[in-house]
Amino acid sequence: MSIFDNIKSDDSIEGEEDRLGGAALLDSGAYPAKVNLAWVTESSGGAMCINVNFNVDGREVRQRFYATSGRAKGQKNYYETKDGEKRYLPGYNMANALCLLTVGKELQAMDHEKKVIKLYDPQAKAEVPTEVPVLTDLIGQEIILGVLRQTVDKVAKNDAGAYQPTGETREENEVDKLFRHRDSLTFAEIRAGVDEPKFLERWKAKWTGEIRDKSTGGAGTTKASAAGKTGTGGSGKPTESLFG
Repeated sequence: MSIFDNIKSDDSIEGEEDRLGGAALLDSGAYPAKVNLAWVTESSGGAMCINVNFNVDGREVRQRFYATSGRAKGQKNYYETKDGEKRYLPGYNMANALCLLTVGKELQAMDHEKKVIKLYDPQAKAEVPTEVPVLTDLIGQEIILGVLRQTVDKVAKNDAGAYQPTGETREENEVDKLFRHRDSLTFAEIRAGVDEPKFLERWKAKWTGEIRDKSTGGAGTTKASAAGKTGTGGSGKPTESLFG
């Protein structure tokens, strides 16, 4: 008697497929997408981060938007220039634009629910069930993503505990710009009262098929993208905002 006697083959069940490991990266370009999941975490230094998993034609694009500074800088969603001018943090601008272009509400006004999802735990070195605030209104919302394929430094902690480049690089996708799904307008165009989307075509003309090099040796240069490469790529609603 075999130990597998209770296991039977069934022709109605699809068998093994030939697949290479690794999640394929998207080439730089504009892609219609849908929000699979959006949740909030806080870094060890106190910076609030909006984590979003997008679905692009069955492929997942993950993006983090750091919406505030850390505790040492007051957990603010802006910074001050040398001239004393206040500017919103880029991560806040992106997270806020995502909310406005989909739900029509600013980030500060978004409702959230505590839900348990699987997140990577560096101590356990595995994904573990974790309770986090989930921005439920964003789930299922449609958006157009301006996605960049870029080269970045691999980093590791030095003896002082600070991250520094290792001398090696890796490729990743980054969401660089957001466009409203129904008319391709950006938040800035909507705020300016523009009816005809123009920035999307300008963005595509500059970035489609390009690879942005953000590595230490790259100095922000771009190069033509080589197709075919692969890489890694609750309770009731509270009444007060997480970002108030």
